[in-house]
Amino acid sequence: MGNEFGRLVDGTAPEQLDADTPFTEFTVRGVINHVIGGATMFAAAFEHGAVPDDELGKIMGDMVGDDPSVAYAAASARVQAAYHAPGALDGMVTLPFGEMPREAALGIGVFDVGVHAWDLAQATGQTLELSEDLLALGRTMDLGQYRGVMLAEEVIVVETAPARDRLVAASGRTP
Repeated sequence: MGNEFGRLVDGTAPEQLDADTPFTEFTVRGVINHVIGGATMFAAAFEHGAVPDDELGKIMGDMVGDDPSVAYAAASARVQAAYHAPGALDGMVTLPFGEMPREAALGIGVFDVGVHAWDLAQATGQTLELSEDLLALGRTMDLGQYRGVMLAEEVIVVETAPARDRLVAASGRTP
């Protein structure tokens, strides 16, 4: 999922950074910044068990800088190393929105990057290329607790819709 988001960031022209996205609260730059911040937050949480206060302040600011591709590549490499460290999925982790099993946190991260990859692809005219298995992984979590807070109500799509469309619909967006 992270590699595909990186490909989309690399394919984003500088003049597209201020464009609107399907996620109306963010421009293209905002979506990229959100995903970089999320990757940094998840990496810190997986490395330390929780996000240290000094890192949380940085995450809330501009993470994109002058080169979105470089910024995303660095954040992606860090979170991938954290997810693949020995014992990374054992036990609990504390994120700013609560404590949870590490596997559940990974599911949230995959879901978030998958949905925002779709946002970025739509806004920049690129094609989203993700495997059905990877998209299905992002749909394994219970999203009910996030409805009305972080997610809109699920858009109903047919059961046979591609996994990408089901993932996007789960976020409250119309595929």
